Amino acid sequence: MIDVIKSFFSGIYALLPDSPFQTFFSGYEFDFLHWLNWFIPFDICFKITEVWVAAIALYYLFVIIKKIVFDLIIGKLIA
Repeated sequence: MIDVIKSFFSGIYALLPDSPFQTFFSGYEFDFLHWLNWFIPFDICFKITEVWVAAIALYYLFVIIKKIVFDLIIGKLIA
């Protein structure tokens, strides 16, 4: 069963085109990326953004649940 799923996804992956950026960057060497990462820590920026998005998602989930619960409680008290 796993082999069937694996072959299905590898077939779908084979249908996808190659990266359009490979031809653009084929003649360049990226020796400066580790120095750029030293000045702009992309890994830390990504982790901070990930935590921020999770916090915003939890806030909106809390607001939705609070609205549903209060609407049910207030609806039962008024009716």
